[in-house]
Amino acid sequence: MTVALAGIGLGASFLALGPAATAQAGQNICTPNSKTVSWVQKSSSYALTNKVTSYDNPSGGKYKVSRTLKSTKKVSSDWSVTAGGKAGFSIGKVLGSLDASLSGSYTHKKETTKAETVKVTQTLTKKGRYYFYSGRQTAKGTWQGYKCDRGTKWIKVNYGTAKSFGPLGRGVVRCGEKVSTKSMAYAVKKKYC
Repeated sequence: MTVALAGIGLGASFLALGPAATAQAGQNICTPNSKTVSWVQKSSSYALTNKVTSYDNPSGGKYKVSRTLKSTKKVSSDWSVTAGGKAGFSIGKVLGSLDASLSGSYTHKKETTKAETVKVTQTLTKKGRYYFYSGRQTAKGTWQGYKCDRGTKWIKVNYGTAKSFGPLGRGVVRCGEKVSTKSMAYAVKKKYC
């Protein structure tokens, strides 16, 4: 089953004001000809890239359980420039800025994940239903590129969209246990329990 879990986000969408528009007389606010990226909107969520599998431990005894999770979804990182041309902005610069502005760690190059089967092993010690999962944290947003003139103001030169993903994560979550609301385990628990 493919699950995007797009509604469970770690980053909140927001409006950014961007770099300061102008400087006071005789005051420089930026390095001439330098460039910066500002985010109009951004968000982070989880994509389950492998089939989620359940296991019931009715007695609460200690069991070492392994599950092989088949690949069901690929994710990718990429960017687009809607207007103004690249003008010195690269995918690394844009995705690096997205990475720095959200919690997590994301790729800074154009890439698509491969279909891969993942084995997850866990020792279960409590009674209940467990879910074995594997996936990646994803990020996306709308960006604006600015260039500094002679040092007195930032000029908007282009804008576009970007998306990225983080390293493969895997684990097991038991229905009823407390986990961080900013974790993949929480996303799985909310979806399946």
